[in-house]
Amino acid sequence: MCPAYSSAKHTYLFIMKRFILSNCYIFCLLLIFNPCFATWSIIVADSKTKKIGIAGASCTHSVYGIGAIVPGKGAIVVQAMSNGVARLDGFRMIMEGATAADVLTKIKGPYYNPEEQQYAILCMNDLKNAAVYTGSNTHGFGGTLTGNGVSVQGNTLTNKNVIQAVFDAAQKAQRDSLPVEDILMLALAAGAEAGGDKRCGEKKASSAFLTVSKANDRDEHWLNLVIYGKNDQSNAVDALHEKFILWKKEPGH
Repeated sequence: MCPAYSSAKHTYLFIMKRFILSNCYIFCLLLIFNPCFATWSIIVADSKTKKIGIAGASCTHSVYGIGAIVPGKGAIVVQAMSNGVARLDGFRMIMEGATAADVLTKIKGPYYNPEEQQYAILCMNDLKNAAVYTGSNTHGFGGTLTGNGVSVQGNTLTNKNVIQAVFDAAQKAQRDSLPVEDILMLALAAGAEAGGDKRCGEKKASSAFLTVSKANDRDEHWLNLVIYGKNDQSNAVDALHEKFILWKKEPGH
C-alpha cells in the first residue's frame, strides 16, 4: 500500500469514527454503553414524512437508552439485557445503509451474547421487513410482531396479549393516518392497559419514553419525552401521556 493511500485511508477512518461517535452522542437515546433493561417497545417509521420514532416502557428506573435512531435511515432497539456494543454497531450499519436483515445477522453473532437480548431493527430502505430476534434466555411472556413501518417487541410481560394489544393499536393508528408520535403514544398506552410489565403490578411501568426524529435532525431529536422511575405507585405511561398532551398543545405541534 502506497504511503499516500495509507494516510488518506487512516484520515478517512478517523473522520468516520468521529462522525459516528458524535452522531451517537446526539441520536442514541442514552449513553451507548449504559446497561438498559426494557419490557415493551415500539419502532415506527413513516415513508412519507420520513419521521422515525421509538417508544418504550419498563419496571426499571430508566428504560431510556434501549434504542438509537439514525434520522432518515432507521432505528434499532436492543433490550432485555441490552448490549450497548450491539446497539452501537447496529447504529453504525444503519447509518452506512445496511438493511435490517444485515444488521440482525451481524448482532446475532456470539460476541454480542444474543440469547440475553431482544433485537428490533427497522430501516427506511425496506419498511415492510423489520428484523427482530428474541434470545432464548430472555424472560417471558415475550415476543415480537412486525408490519409495514412498525415493529413491536417485549419481554417480562404480564401476559401474552400485551404484544398483540400494542401491535393492534399501532396498526389501527397507521390506518387512521395518524403521525408517528401519536402512533407511538397510543401503542405504548395499549401495552400498559393490557397489563404491562409483570414486575410492576397495577403500576404497569415505572419508566417510559417517546422519541421521534425527522430526517433533517442533527443537533437534537424533534421530540424527546422521558419519564424516569420514582419510588411511588405512579404509572410511567400515564405520566408520559400527560407530558405528551402538554407537548401537543405547544405552538407548531
